[in-house]
Amino acid sequence: MAVAKGWGGYRRTKANAPSQWTKLYKVPDEEGLIMFLEDGPYASFLMHWAEWMPRGQRMSYICTQDGDCPLDAVDPKPSARIRFNILDCGGDTPILVTFECGVSVTDSLDDYAKKEPLSGRYFAVQMTGQKNNRRTAIRPVKIRDLKEDWEFTALTETEIAKFDDKLWDDTSLDVSSKAELQKVADAFSD
Repeated sequence: MAVAKGWGGYRRTKANAPSQWTKLYKVPDEEGLIMFLEDGPYASFLMHWAEWMPRGQRMSYICTQDGDCPLDAVDPKPSARIRFNILDCGGDTPILVTFECGVSVTDSLDDYAKKEPLSGRYFAVQMTGQKNNRRTAIRPVKIRDLKEDWEFTALTETEIAKFDDKLWDDTSLDVSSKAELQKVADAFSD
């Protein structure tokens, strides 16, 4: 259909619009349903957070991890970030997004992946905890429970395959040059 109607149509149009930037999944406060499209992460990296940068400017930067990252001197403890290709199954139509998480969630997924492949598996995710101590909770959801618990019909292999040529990879990351990172590091002392 060339033209879509209603909010469902808008979501489908938005989800299928080409973009060079990944769309990050926002973990909801109430459980959301996601499905993994691959057996492992498509990117793992260290992220520096430059809280000294003026508001409205970019504040996160990928560490070069080569022992010579200019931001290591001002932010010696970058955080590990891991990205997975997933489908957000919470709306009218599944939407391809990136699930970015830290080490604790990834360790849980790694433990699961040692028993069963992640690809094609559904999980419930939600943010838990108080404002300053928020955590992502994740648990597997069995296909037999999708209809009753989630009012969601499991996707067919054909429906899932439609996303194969749209998967994100490490080229979707915005990696700064050392010169750019040096400018950010220099701004720390200004």
